[in-house]
Amino acid sequence: MSGNWIVHAAQVLLVAIVAVFVISPIVRRRGERAWSESREEGLRRSIAERKGRLYTGIIELDFDRDSGKISPEDHERMRSEAMSEVVALLKEEEAFEKGPRPRPAVIEGGDSVERMIEEYKRSRRRDPGARQT
Repeated sequence: MSGNWIVHAAQVLLVAIVAVFVISPIVRRRGERAWSESREEGLRRSIAERKGRLYTGIIELDFDRDSGKISPEDHERMRSEAMSEVVALLKEEEAFEKGPRPRPAVIEGGDSVERMIEEYKRSRRRDPGARQT
């Protein structure tokens, strides 16, 4: 009976380890995504992050000019460069929003299924009198 507590402790430890591995993909540290994002969400997030950094940079440039850290000439040059980047980013964002949506990620084996569906559609077009299922 004196060895039973060791067995029970080992069982509890094993259950705790398994629980950590099962729960860890769901519960993540703050700021991490628990679930993966689609390509579209990733692009949208990337554009928003870049836009935020550019806007923050422009605000900091204005503050540095107002506080005398940089000359008005340097401010004008740097602000003009930043604004050019903002315009390019806004055009990219607009093209992304108006353009064709990216294809969703294909589940493993999905390409072969899509090929079979396309072959079936082509065969139906060639033989319109074929029996429908």
